[in-house]
Amino acid sequence: MAGSRPLGGWVGRGAWWGVMASLAMAAAGCRSFEKDWDLARQGSATTDPLRVAGAWTGTWQNTNNTHGGPLRAVLWRVDDHEYRARFHAGWGRRSGSFRTRLKGSWTNGVFVFSGTRRVLGVPIRTAGQVDGTRLESGYDSPFDRGTFTLGRQAAD
Repeated sequence: MAGSRPLGGWVGRGAWWGVMASLAMAAAGCRSFEKDWDLARQGSATTDPLRVAGAWTGTWQNTNNTHGGPLRAVLWRVDDHEYRARFHAGWGRRSGSFRTRLKGSWTNGVFVFSGTRRVLGVPIRTAGQVDGTRLESGYDSPFDRGTFTLGRQAAD
């Protein structure tokens, strides 16, 4: 029809705005993680007498393929049976962060945890343990499975 806009023009603009909004949210999430990371490295998150809260750094590795990369985490103590965790993972030139809760119990100075978190609608199951110096966990989803290992990041 004369004078009408093709549908593709509107769809293209919608897709462009969607991409831009996604990039803005990812950038905001990275900046927000960096703020939490900086505070944890300065020692503000290390008030946990059980020495689990604070900054952690290490790597993640899929066991069903060769994907892996750097991993950082900030943990906050909620109570004796729960910690909040924020992870920031890198893969290639990309990175992303997500939050989860680590629920579990203490056995001989080690916090043993497990749980499930949905990321983009996909359930990811985790199980692991953490003490004052090392965090080790496995993860499993319909698409990937693997491990991550982190060590205590020294305060600045």
